[in-house]
Amino acid sequence: MFAARPCSVCRRWFRPDAMSGGRQQVCGAPECQRERHRRACGQWHARNPDYDPHTRFMIRLVKDEPAGSRSVMPLETIDWNLARKVVGLKVTTLVEETGKVILRRARDTGTVQPK
Repeated sequence: MFAARPCSVCRRWFRPDAMSGGRQQVCGAPECQRERHRRACGQWHARNPDYDPHTRFMIRLVKDEPAGSRSVMPLETIDWNLARKVVGLKVTTLVEETGKVILRRARDTGTVQPK
């Protein structure tokens, strides 16, 4: 049997389960178990930042711009062929055309930025 120790979440004393082999750091309270799981997932994601499928898709979706090039339109930096493969033609067309409308409206506001 292992000696009682404080929970690393709630700081209450508990006696670790014999099958954990002394590795148990939190008590059996559901709130503490949830917090332990949240912390463990955070540590795992910190060690594996490239695992997130959303991030990997966004990296593949945005094309590399030439360095120092400000003349490229924002919508031209997206790989629309890849987007069409992933989400389909209708959705991609809707997003692309909406982006064009927004850019047109922004351009028509007439604000000139100093060079």
